[in-house]
Amino acid sequence: MSLFLLFILFWVFGNFILKGDSVIKYSKLNKQKIIQKGEWISSEDTLSGISIRGNKIAFFKNMEFTSDDIYEYLIIDSIYKHKKDQKKVGEFLMMKDFSDTIYYQIIRKNDSNFVLKNNRNKQETFNLKMK
Repeated sequence: MSLFLLFILFWVFGNFILKGDSVIKYSKLNKQKIIQKGEWISSEDTLSGISIRGNKIAFFKNMEFTSDDIYEYLIIDSIYKHKKDQKKVGEFLMMKDFSDTIYYQIIRKNDSNFVLKNNRNKQETFNLKMK
């Protein structure tokens, strides 16, 4: 009986794999590669936020940050591909330095504000400081 069960399982999963029904998950560079430069102030704490210059980003508290807080960043899309269909399932801010890579999900973004979600599912809104 167990040999028959193994045969059935192999047949079902073998057909699934051979038909190419699996979903491929991958990331690619977002077309909008940068976020507008400037200071983006947290809606929760007006002395905290994000500073962006070119491809560099730094989170600050009490309007201060150190060189250790500066990362290079990219905006990437998370893609699921099934057969010929592709679906963008998320947009992420990827921050890298010499020893670390940090990801934040971008929930919403436009020219004046964006919302990030960290790995603890906490969301925070940042608004561009007007000059």
